[in-house]
Amino acid sequence: MNLCGIISEFNPFHNGHEFLIQKAKEITGSEIVCVMSGDFVQRGDPAIIDKFERARCAIVAGADAVIELPTIYACSNAENFAFGAIKILKSLGAKFIAFGVENASLETLKQIAKLKFENSEKFKEAFKNEIQNGINFNTALKRSIAKNFDDENVLELLNKPNNILAIEYLTAILKLDAKIVPIAVERCDNGFLSEINNDKFLSASSIRNLILENQSFNKYVPKYSSTKDVFGNKQIEELKKLMLFKIRNSDENALEKFYDYSEGIEFRIKKLANECNTFDELLSEVSTARYRQPRMKKLLLYPLLGVTKSVINISTKTKPVARLLAIKKDKKNILKSINKSKISLIVTNSDYENLTKKQKLSADIDICSSNVYNLFLDKPNNLDKKTGTLFI
Repeated sequence: MNLCGIISEFNPFHNGHEFLIQKAKEITGSEIVCVMSGDFVQRGDPAIIDKFERARCAIVAGADAVIELPTIYACSNAENFAFGAIKILKSLGAKFIAFGVENASLETLKQIAKLKFENSEKFKEAFKNEIQNGINFNTALKRSIAKNFDDENVLELLNKPNNILAIEYLTAILKLDAKIVPIAVERCDNGFLSEINNDKFLSASSIRNLILENQSFNKYVPKYSSTKDVFGNKQIEELKKLMLFKIRNSDENALEKFYDYSEGIEFRIKKLANECNTFDELLSEVSTARYRQPRMKKLLLYPLLGVTKSVINISTKTKPVARLLAIKKDKKNILKSINKSKISLIVTNSDYENLTKKQKLSADIDICSSNVYNLFLDKPNNLDKKTGTLFI
């Protein structure tokens, strides 16, 4: 059985996502398996719609199965996000991966990924110099790639979020020696942050803003997409207070154990958390040119969800474990085709009991993330185990 993977957030699920699924199916002729972020997404934000509803939409749109990308990868930087998702797709035996790009040649993206993977001495030296000059990681990466690439347009290409993710997918394929064929599909919504109306296509970011501002957005999402339980402004503000409380009640030694805490940043965070009146004030004060707000937002989230360095280190070296959120009823044969020695899929509650001690570390963070998310939507605790996989 041929599988084509789509790595996604679907936050929210919109017409562009439907287009990508249909295009991937058309090009590859394969069953489509989406690896999708759960209730918290890459920028450290809660998803505007819960993971089960987004998974349902993907199935109705033509996907055959939706698997949750574990929180430890879903709420990480682009490199780890891609690594975790590609690791899952490789374990599933996926033959293809389809992803959106912004006006970029797949061959050019492959060349950049190869440069990044091979990590030539010239590239490493350029990157080191940028970091020493106080440039943040992302900008340093872009500049050092540009200096080692014979294309004057490469820097502009690297300023597009989907192109960056595509490069990370391609780099992860090389790192993991995954025999996955990439399929690039040009985006039809004018880009990740675009607010330009392109008939029925608009970026997820702009659609979220419309939803939160109670403005019309229906033309940009399929009719089967529901926004009944939105994680709205009220819930976001309540979540921020809980995040601030958690940091205020953790000492520096405890904070240092969380993922991506380095260079003594825990002392700065703890000091400002006690001095600032609100989470937004803390985020603004603690952010610097080196530690930009998107990165800091994730660092402030990790203590609440329990994302520690040790869990990341153990999980990246352990057989992957992931939850099956939804699957088409007539595609259950996908489950039979998966090699259980390569991945542990959680389909029923009993599957949790079969996980190793190391695998449970990541699975428990996913449950915690779901519990935190549902707390603010007035839903019951441990809903993951009560809901189970959706068979649609």
